[in-house]
Amino acid sequence: MALLTVDEKELLVKAVSLMDELRETLEVMQDSELVEDLKVALREVEEGKTRPLDELMRELNLEEEY
Repeated sequence: MALLTVDEKELLVKAVSLMDELRETLEVMQDSELVEDLKVALREVEEGKTRPLDELMRELNLEEEY
């Protein structure tokens, strides 16, 4: 007899994944420089100062590598 059912195993995997995501979020939130960089990046996106990744990859001749 198994200790956990298939459903319980899947739920445990999802819970571990969520905990990892929360830990990473907390690590980012504690890095004030990184938080400020993210705010700047989001502001640049809102201001339209970005472009699609595929466009940049074509410009740099990297599209075949990915």
